[in-house]
Order: sequence, then structure tokens, then C-alpha cells
Amino acid sequence: MEPPKQRGTTVSLPLRWLFLAILCMGTQPLYGQGERLRVVSYNVENLFDTLDDPGTDDEAFLKEGAFRWTEDKYYRKIKQTAGVLADQGGWGYPALIGLVEVENQAVVRDLISHKSLRRQHYRMAVSRGADPRGVDVALLWHPRHFRQVAAYEIPHYGDLLYYPLRRDPRTHEERSGTGRSTLWVVLESKKTGVLLDVLVVHLPSRRGGVRATSVKRGEVCAKIHRVLDSIIEERETPRILLMGDFNDTPTNVALKDSLQTFAVSDAGGDYRPDRLYNLAIPLQERGEGTHVFGDEQWLPDQIIVSGALLNEQPGLYVDPPEQRVFSPEYLRQGRRPRRSFRGSRYSGSGFSDHFPVYIDLIIN
Repeated sequence: MEPPKQRGTTVSLPLRWLFLAILCMGTQPLYGQGERLRVVSYNVENLFDTLDDPGTDDEAFLKEGAFRWTEDKYYRKIKQTAGVLADQGGWGYPALIGLVEVENQAVVRDLISHKSLRRQHYRMAVSRGADPRGVDVALLWHPRHFRQVAAYEIPHYGDLLYYPLRRDPRTHEERSGTGRSTLWVVLESKKTGVLLDVLVVHLPSRRGGVRATSVKRGEVCAKIHRVLDSIIEERETPRILLMGDFNDTPTNVALKDSLQTFAVSDAGGDYRPDRLYNLAIPLQERGEGTHVFGDEQWLPDQIIVSGALLNEQPGLYVDPPEQRVFSPEYLRQGRRPRRSFRGSRYSGSGFSDHFPVYIDLIIN
């Protein structure tokens, strides 16, 4: 099933009404004040190319591997994923996109070069962690809105706190067993000059049992929190945005205690700039989810922000203070995401086993 083609549709309107509509769109924002920028987080479910990387266990995604992975299947998945990302911007395109479960820079480059996205000229940063399968995360940003100031990786395990993106100082032996990396990119708003620290997260999975693996997620969250503490100390106004697949619900111990997150409702409208607020908690309270495990729908895909992004102030802030789920009919199969893979079979008509989530930033 193809995403609905929203762009390029011919609409017949009298010229004067079309002119007035364009004029109103250019002078009156639909919501709030200032320019509205969409921020998207999407676990794209195994976006792998067809090439053998001798440094990772990617044999399942070769022609003779478990998934019988071919170029036709790969480019079909690129097309499906690019279409979903393009649709999430409404009449525009997302300004920031966090991607989870990408194999490498090459697949992200193929993604942003697809005709659905190529005219936006997205810039990218892609982690290169020590996951045995080679699963990484990425951040895309629209160059009209942001420029990169710096980029780092936070290895999930080990004593090394962070290092410059893709410049791991450790030997191969030292990297072994240190897991995936969290991506940390410092962006500057071209319009206002304010800094935004963006982290894209893919916490350790629940494979092996929720309780047994919770300790690992807690360790990673505690390490990320150490980095966030350094950001908060350095920035006069710490605008921090974390997004990705946390493999936990918003109220699990790793997020509440190790990462030290709070519900927006806890603040009573008085947001502390140095605190982290989980914008997914209202969705969990309403029983909404982004992924189905067994027969249970749950919410591992979350967006977390510092209080400085919730205080409506000049520069950059979130409005409304809640994440939303993007789940149009073409992405759903009942209440489940229409996934790409069923066991070792590629469906061809699916997209991902996760729904994307999003928030809006206001730049003024």
C-alpha cells in the first residue's frame, strides 16, 4: 500500500481565492506565534543495505541470508520510509528527524536522496557504535532552519563518556561489547542563533526479559544523564531534546530514576529549565502506543525535553507540550503498525513495526 500522494494534487480554485489563501498562510500561523517546525522520531525497522559489512553481523540482509534481501526489496523500503517522513510535515517537511535502526551512512544517504525528500537537501549525522548487528541511529536536519555546531557519540557502556562523531579513540578490542551509541548533535537555529542539543537514543532491547535487561537500560540512562548535566552547566539556557526508542515505557525505572525525567503535569506550568520532562506520559495515561509486543500495545518511542523548551520565551520552544503519534490508516493494520517484516519474510507492503511520533517547535 502506498502513502497517499498529498503533493502535486491539482485543485481548482478561483485565482483571487487562491491568492488570499496563500497570503493568509504566509502572514498568520495556524497555531501559536512564530514559525512552526515539525520534529519527528521514527524507528524504521531494520533499514539495511544489501552489502556485506565484514565488521558486523549483517548476513541476514544479504541475498542468500535469512531475509533473502535484494536491491528491489531495499529500494522498496527506502521509498516507503521516505514517503512516511515526507507525509509527516503536513504541507511542509519535518525540520528535524531522528531515525532508529539504520545500518550506516549509505542507507541514510539513499533515504534523503529519494525523490520524496531530495529537494529538501537534508543534512545528516549517523552514529557508528559497537552493536554486533551494526544497528545505528541518525539525525536529519533541514538546512533552512539549522546548522551543525558539533556532534558526538555516547558509547552505552565503558568508561569513555563521549567522543567526536565517528572518531572513536578506542581500539577494536576496547570497543567490543560496549554496545550502541547515543548520537548527540549540537545545532544552531539560523533564525534566532539559539543552540539546541539533540540526542537520538536507542536503548538496549528487552530481549532476555524486561526485568533482567532493565539494569542495562538504567546504566545507559545514567550515563546519558551525566552528559546532560554537563550541558546544563555549560548552557545559560539549556535547550535539550531527546528522542528515539527507549525500549521502556515512560514511567519505567530507567527513565524516571536514572534519566531523572518528570511528567509535564508535575510542573503545574512552572517548568524548571534544568529538568527533563517526558512528553510521552499523557499518551501512556490514555493507553496509546507505538508498538505491539505480543498482544500488548505500548509506548517505547518517546520525546523528552528540558524545561527551557517548555517555557514560552523568545527563541525556541515546544507547543503544545505533548508528543503525538503519526498513525494514518495506510500505516496501520488494525491497531498494529503495518510492519516491513513478518518473521524472516519481507511483506513489501509494510513500513515499520513502530509508529512515528512527533512534536512541534516554535521559532520566534
